[in-house]
Amino acid sequence: MKVLMLGRINLLEEGGGDKIQVVNTAKELERLGIKVDIKTGMDFDPTKYDLVHIFQLDWTPETYFYAKKASKSSKPIVLSPIHHNVEEVKKFDDEFVFDFRRLSKFLFKDQFKRDTFKNVYRSIFDFKKLLPTLYTVIKGFKNTQREVLEMSEVCLVQTVKEAEDLKRTFDVDIKWKKVMNGVSRVFKEGKNFKNNFGFEDYILCVGRIEPRKNQLNIIKAVEKLREEEGKDIKLVFIGSIGGLKHFEYNLLFKNLVKENDWVTHIEKVAYEDMVSYYKYAKVGVSASWFETTGLTSLEALYCGTNAVAAGMRAREYLGSYASYCEPDNIDSIKEAIKKEYYAKRPELSEKVKEEYTWENAAKQTLEVYEEVLDKK
Repeated sequence: MKVLMLGRINLLEEGGGDKIQVVNTAKELERLGIKVDIKTGMDFDPTKYDLVHIFQLDWTPETYFYAKKASKSSKPIVLSPIHHNVEEVKKFDDEFVFDFRRLSKFLFKDQFKRDTFKNVYRSIFDFKKLLPTLYTVIKGFKNTQREVLEMSEVCLVQTVKEAEDLKRTFDVDIKWKKVMNGVSRVFKEGKNFKNNFGFEDYILCVGRIEPRKNQLNIIKAVEKLREEEGKDIKLVFIGSIGGLKHFEYNLLFKNLVKENDWVTHIEKVAYEDMVSYYKYAKVGVSASWFETTGLTSLEALYCGTNAVAAGMRAREYLGSYASYCEPDNIDSIKEAIKKEYYAKRPELSEKVKEEYTWENAAKQTLEVYEEVLDKK
């Protein structure tokens, strides 16, 4: 079986949770004997493949063109929407946007129009996105997304909540299957750990430095915790700082890091080295305004690090293994971190360890591929 995986433009260069999902799923599928090619952009020939697997529906105008091209070649489409809750995104845009993106909330009340405006803004910095963005301006972004769902044989969702949101938001009846995200083999087989600092039991936040990841509120929450407890609690961020897209937020973040010697920021760490950074942390915190599931919380738990997360989808994955916070409430973030800071380190059940892996995700994905091809 030959499968073409299509990701957003610049997926492989910029990284992110979707890159981890695509790359690790492909790697494990190849271990199962499937030939997989990963491509981004419009330069691909679907006729060379048995099936096309498209990733990312939200904010990604090129997805519509991927689906149209695959559909014209009569190739079955499997879609991993990686879809976020629209209400959560709108709340974020209403309360916590920076830079030129503030204009979108004053110009538009409809979230899909806001997303279109933001894509126009992104196209200024990446001309490869300009043509698909202009098309969605004319056709309507929500309309193109609905058509992608209708062209897809099946949607691979990460949570039941995601499937429910897709049906409600786009008013479309989709066939779906839940395929769990997971951790890579390095987190299961990690050894030869190395503490990269002169301290341990720190608070760790992993993810791109950007408003929705909420690093500014995390710093304020840990600052309050330090004052209350009278302890020198360290905070470590690992994540790249974007370019001009988030220039105001990035400047505020850099200033806070510079002003507080208990805060450390590292832009890049090799993926296989992340295990050590998690291992010596006491709490991994993800206080994002919206996420699909939150891979970093899973990775933290596998390394014996307590987890703080936000949102209903994280609850569906992590259950009682994590504490939860409200991203817009600094005291809520502080209390969740405090609870996990003083809690025993987690011990995952063997069932959880086996279930939340990319090996398992690949097996479930392959089952869907075979079902789809059997119908053709």
